[in-house]
Amino acid sequence: MASKSIREFDVVVVGGGGSGLAAAIAAASEGARTVVLEKSTELRGSTGRSVGSIAASGTPDQKRLGIADSADRHLADYRVISGHLAATENVELAMVLTHNVTETVAWLREMGMEFFGPVGESPHSAPRLHNVLPGSRSYIYHLERRARRLGVVIELGVAGDRLLHEDGRVTGVEAHDAVGHRQTYAARRGVVLAAGDFSASATLKREWIDDRVSRFVPVNPCATGDAQRMALELGGQVLNAEVFDVPSMRLAPPPSEGLFGLLQKLPPRAAVTKPIRWGLANLPNRLIRSLMMGFVTTYLSPREALFDSGAILVDTHGRLRSNTSENINLVVAELGEDGGYIVGDRTLYEKFSSDPHYVATAPGVAFAYMPDFRRSRKDVYAEAPTTDELAAEIGISAAALNKSIADAAASVTGGAAPLTEGPYFALGPVRAYLLQTNGGLKVSTRLEVLGRDDRPIRGLYAAGNAGQGGLALFGHGHHLGWAFTSGRIAGRNVARAASAQHLAAAE
Repeated sequence: MASKSIREFDVVVVGGGGSGLAAAIAAASEGARTVVLEKSTELRGSTGRSVGSIAASGTPDQKRLGIADSADRHLADYRVISGHLAATENVELAMVLTHNVTETVAWLREMGMEFFGPVGESPHSAPRLHNVLPGSRSYIYHLERRARRLGVVIELGVAGDRLLHEDGRVTGVEAHDAVGHRQTYAARRGVVLAAGDFSASATLKREWIDDRVSRFVPVNPCATGDAQRMALELGGQVLNAEVFDVPSMRLAPPPSEGLFGLLQKLPPRAAVTKPIRWGLANLPNRLIRSLMMGFVTTYLSPREALFDSGAILVDTHGRLRSNTSENINLVVAELGEDGGYIVGDRTLYEKFSSDPHYVATAPGVAFAYMPDFRRSRKDVYAEAPTTDELAAEIGISAAALNKSIADAAASVTGGAAPLTEGPYFALGPVRAYLLQTNGGLKVSTRLEVLGRDDRPIRGLYAAGNAGQGGLALFGHGHHLGWAFTSGRIAGRNVARAASAQHLAAAE
């Protein structure tokens, strides 16, 4: 690497996703000169690849609909959703989430973000999902705009290598750019680690979970555990390193050209999002579904119910993969980036053409049925009168596909029926991505990273997945709620901390 230079700031934030940008905005709002280091060539993180929902209670949206809810009730539901992890979770951190996330939603809305909802989802005891419009890219768009207006310096293509420390206090970050130039970013007040989880690190997944999970494709290829690695070198602790979310099946996003491409390129400002919000509340369901299938570029997930009703999964060679009792998402995850195809017949098509048998969902916003795919998503939908012609349509072996259909028919059980009636359809390619690993740094309620003695490492904070602190964050809406809430708190606290120079003078 080339020689390094030094640049000085009050606050250095490592990671340019939702939690990192929230931390930078909070710090800059307190008057701290702030820089964001993002290893990718764009600001996105896991936030920009997410469903886009935030679970919050006591919001104006709930009150407008006459929904009685509270932070305490949200906390009780959250603890139920946490399952066995509730026994080891830090309840005070869970309260930081549930008792501050409502203010977080208002903070995001003040930046220009528009939400649809609230929508109910079991086991929440009240409708709490607030879905950002038109999708999760809206978060990054508005957060970046606010950060730049506040004077936050954003360095793209810069990866953090190690934390600098002096006299037990973190004083900055040593980093490098894409061409190997080394740069030292001095932090007078402190550093916020917001670089996400380690779902893209085969080494850490193998070490902390197992070899199989190490091969799963991550939804965020930049989430390589940089924050965990750097903090561990200074005595930080990683909690729930072995916990991970089951991979989630996803269909490819809409093509970047044509109408869908235009919809994706529209800036998510009020002129776009307010009409969408009005349409979701007032337009016929068919029009709503078509609209949302153009905007939902990061999350359109086929339901497992398709396979319970007789659909089969074949890989790109036509070989049957759904002849197992294992969770189908894990099976698809084993196929990696190649993915596979969901194959069905006319009977299955008709069943999944109307409520309650939807094919996929943009959670809390709109359901998608077979006619929606046939009409609006020809890029992931193929149909043919015979299985031989279907195989040709999707580019797999007809002999292998016919054998897979025959093998599946021989083992049909329960309510499923063999695929015997044309026309036949295929959805795909479908892939399953590892959404996140839960191993985050142990933090205080102030989002300070705690060392092995459970005392704060001075000058070091963590937010989002990097500072998950042992929280489960299961269920839609909690990861994003934690990302923005923890980022706001970490950024505010690091900005209000005394600088290293002031501490030295006081001593």
